[in-house]
Amino acid sequence: MNISVLMHIALAGVLLCALPSAEAFTLDIFGNANMDDTIDENDVIFLQGIIDGTNNHTELADANYDGKIDEKDIEEIEHIIRGDEENLTIMQNIQPHTAAFATREPVTVPMPIKSVAALGGTYGPEILCVLGDANKIVAIVEEGKKRGEFADYVKDTPEVGTTTEWDMEKIIEIKPEVVLAYAVYDYSSQRKVLNDAGIALVQMNFHVPETYNSEVTKLGWLLDKKERADDLIDFEEEHLNFINERIKGLDEENKPRVYPESYKDLQYGPTSSVCRAVEPCGGINIFAGLNSTSSIDPEEVISKNPQVILKMTSNSFISQCGYDAANSTEMDAKLKEIAKRTGWDHIDAVKNGRIYIITSDAASIHPSIFNSYVAKWLHPELFEDMDPAAIHREWLQEFLGVDLKGVYSYPLLEES
Repeated sequence: MNISVLMHIALAGVLLCALPSAEAFTLDIFGNANMDDTIDENDVIFLQGIIDGTNNHTELADANYDGKIDEKDIEEIEHIIRGDEENLTIMQNIQPHTAAFATREPVTVPMPIKSVAALGGTYGPEILCVLGDANKIVAIVEEGKKRGEFADYVKDTPEVGTTTEWDMEKIIEIKPEVVLAYAVYDYSSQRKVLNDAGIALVQMNFHVPETYNSEVTKLGWLLDKKERADDLIDFEEEHLNFINERIKGLDEENKPRVYPESYKDLQYGPTSSVCRAVEPCGGINIFAGLNSTSSIDPEEVISKNPQVILKMTSNSFISQCGYDAANSTEMDAKLKEIAKRTGWDHIDAVKNGRIYIITSDAASIHPSIFNSYVAKWLHPELFEDMDPAAIHREWLQEFLGVDLKGVYSYPLLEES
């Protein structure tokens, strides 16, 4: 067995301690021989060096993914640069909620992609809509039908189950070229069935700030929407960098202690958007030491005395929230319910009225919007000139062509 094949087998099972940061990433597409953030003539030059023995083999050098490095890979890179490749192999970072680390698994997709079953909850169909490829969506899960922001794009698209329970028979019948799904679930059994049917399963996350640039760029290459993908990334970086600059250098005593609660009452989820947002927005997560989804003892919250409580929700838990919410009555009721928990009247966050509820729809495929709401809550004086609702409105108008409405956060933030 040649070196390249051995390398791919080893890398497919490797466990990663960290994924690329939002600031720097490697374009995880085979053909990116020099392992930077694009595929261009520099990769041809680097690959020639591998063939000549002057450069070391790299993970993504096997452009046509046939298990060997040769002149055919140079030809394939040239096809990719021109945009007339017949297939494209990407590297996925798959990490189910139950796994401690991510594994890297390659998948080859036919090019150009003509049909996609967007089964990644609401995020999968939304990213296709904002990239301008809603017409390629041939199947969707139940959750996707509930998102008002892009409902008009998918109103006639057939449902094929839920995010975690797919109707495989119906999917095979529709026969999309690609199934686009979350990378936070184990779909290994579904992958085998899809592979046997000649359907590629592609797993990506678009809600994680640390890997946002990498995933969006990769999908932009797959769909030949690189410029649109760059626009999405530019939007995120502009607003996340703004927050980062404002909180940079804050002393610990100036950072509020925060209790981030997940969807279920008294539950902590370390990978949820609400937990991910605390530290980047200038707060101290009082349960930062918990590395897995955990039930929280209400007495422990009292003893840790958070200065801010952030509650995460969705319309599965509070029906009147998000884009289609007619009012904030249910959000207000939940806030009061939290404040009335036994003994919580002694908590600073409750005494000072600093309990906030935010829907995961505010995070969706634009973490910067979610973080803008959170940063404003944690540091209202520091972000006096930042208007999260205006940022949210700008994104919806620019990328989906709809106006902001409904209730994504509560108490409502007044526009500056």
